[in-house]
Amino acid sequence: MVSALPTGMRASSHGEDEPLGLVLGVAVFIGLAVIAAFIGLGRIIEGKDSVKDRLDALTPLPAIEDAPAATEQQDKELHPLAGRLNRVISRQAFAASIATELARANLPLTVPEYILLNIASVCVLSLLVLALSRQLVLAVIGGVAGFALPGLYVRRKQSQRMVAFQDQLVDSLTLLMGSLRSGYGMTIAMDTVAKQMPPPTSEEFGRVVREIGLGVSTTQALANLVRRIRSDDLDLVVTAITIQHEIGGNLANILETITNTIRERIRLKGQLRALTAQQSLQRYVLTALPFALGGIIYVMNPRYMKTLFTPGFTLIIPIGAVVSITIGYVIMGKLSNIEV
Repeated sequence: MVSALPTGMRASSHGEDEPLGLVLGVAVFIGLAVIAAFIGLGRIIEGKDSVKDRLDALTPLPAIEDAPAATEQQDKELHPLAGRLNRVISRQAFAASIATELARANLPLTVPEYILLNIASVCVLSLLVLALSRQLVLAVIGGVAGFALPGLYVRRKQSQRMVAFQDQLVDSLTLLMGSLRSGYGMTIAMDTVAKQMPPPTSEEFGRVVREIGLGVSTTQALANLVRRIRSDDLDLVVTAITIQHEIGGNLANILETITNTIRERIRLKGQLRALTAQQSLQRYVLTALPFALGGIIYVMNPRYMKTLFTPGFTLIIPIGAVVSITIGYVIMGKLSNIEV
């Protein structure tokens, strides 16, 4: 009996470790398979030309408006599977919206590639959470988080580009005014901005110049710029340029007045950020504190924390806590956000 006890314990321990190792192996295998399928299909869609070359050759937003025609033309040059996938996705209502969001983030991805990335993220995170916790509820939460991660990354890239463009807008308008006062036309002045300014201003004005070179009107090209960069200041500048293009006038003086207005608005926003810095810090600290405290308690006493996630009425506690924290985070963000 003395010798049988360790053997039984070793068998029981081995029996517990074997399903966990099997689940981990299956999760890693399926995750790698999904990623490999995504990369392979992306290479098929990409073909001989790189995504960057296709984006440079085609204007992004006019191509969104003419998505069916552009898709039919591209399908002739793609692999049959990739062409069929493009045709199916292009008929959906969300395809144009996704393409617009990707263009705003300046990501070299097509709509099918982005959808496959979403699917891969959902599969990998849900399987990993299921393998580590062996709880279906947490696996579903992991799948939801995996679905949201690509969208959060796209919105973060959009926000970074918009902030960088807004910071460079005053310098861009100053350079634009100098070119106009030197006697250059509007297209050459925008080309000068595209060559002299850093990204993302150079990229966006370069797209405007390329669109005009491809036959798009100046008004439409600037309207596409506003669609890619959602900025009230840029909208004001484009409106002034459009009105001057239709009725005439001294555009350099108009842009100088707008530049002074934008510069004053930036100064006021800087003061508001300084005044609301403490509220913003409190927002992040109060949001992160429950999760940090829960992680510390889990490290100290895992069994105590696992009881909160057992199936039953106890799941109401963590779900209610996450919902309450989210609501508080949103409300505190609205209170500290002051429009100028």
